[in-house]
Amino acid sequence: MAANRNSLATNLAGAGKQPLPVNWPDGTGLLILPEHGRLLGLYAAEHDANFLWTNPALAEATSAQAYFRRAGWSNPGGDRTWLAPETRLFIGDPARPAETYQVPPALDPGHWTLRSAGAGEVLLENVTRLHWLRTAHEVEVRLTKQYSPADNPLSPAMQAQDGLRYAGYTQSTTLEVAPQTDPSIRLGLWNLLQLPQPGTMLIPTTALVQPQLFFGAVTTGELTVTPGVVRWHMGPPGGDAKIGIKAQIVTGRAGYWRETATPGIWELVVRQFQVDPTGEYVDALWSNGEEGWGFQACCVRQGAECFNELEYHAPAVTARAGGNRRQELSCVWAFRGAVEGVTRAARALLGTADAP
Repeated sequence: MAANRNSLATNLAGAGKQPLPVNWPDGTGLLILPEHGRLLGLYAAEHDANFLWTNPALAEATSAQAYFRRAGWSNPGGDRTWLAPETRLFIGDPARPAETYQVPPALDPGHWTLRSAGAGEVLLENVTRLHWLRTAHEVEVRLTKQYSPADNPLSPAMQAQDGLRYAGYTQSTTLEVAPQTDPSIRLGLWNLLQLPQPGTMLIPTTALVQPQLFFGAVTTGELTVTPGVVRWHMGPPGGDAKIGIKAQIVTGRAGYWRETATPGIWELVVRQFQVDPTGEYVDALWSNGEEGWGFQACCVRQGAECFNELEYHAPAVTARAGGNRRQELSCVWAFRGAVEGVTRAARALLGTADAP
């Protein structure tokens, strides 16, 4: 059971955190956890149901306190920012990726601080040093994240017809790297949106494509590929799995829909992000180091923390790129309502012709 808006903030505060509630003029409510660099809650006007996944340990005050006291990486949920390539920052031994995987503390939780919080924006900053695994390199980086409102992308006619509850935000993410002369040092922004299970990921594509499996396995019927869209029905049973699609094939939008606990009421979360088909996308397959992945989806369905992820990458900051700074912009649009209205929203924003 997920915590509602007020209890989530209360439980985080009781665990020694400093959650920041934000309300935009359109009624959108956000709950930001500045010291973890995360947006944990996304709420429609006068609604306590979170569109995003949060760790079930946060549903109670005592379990939230115990969760953040324990050793190891903490994953509170929501929308977070990492850096690629995963194989050089997270995996100690390519021959044993699962056994040697470790989230760099410099990235998550990082050293995030709240720089400003006004009526129209919230700005977070993480200034840190990253260790380049299997070499002696230390890389100085500065990450900033700015949250601001996002207009409802549906037409006024559709808004009036379907009456969907809406919440949204714009996220501007900037990566600055200390000037590099070594062309092997390449870092790319990697944003990950965690969502409740079960649900279906809808990934519009510019051509018929077979996604690449990063790890795990998908069962027959889970993943369907047709011209223009990849659909992944994500949830139990099964093991953890992750797929990727090259930047040249994705359109810059992806979505996720699911039925809520209320029969007939569905949610649709859409992320719009920038795509540069000529950019250097440096995240790589664990198996052979192949690069170029602009979009990924991950299904974590084992253990106490089960969620799905909508992930996208930005082209890397590299010595060859001739600069040490990259800024990218994305929007998250979330809708809740009757299945007919959610279906029309998905058709309008993602081009998919099917219904949940």
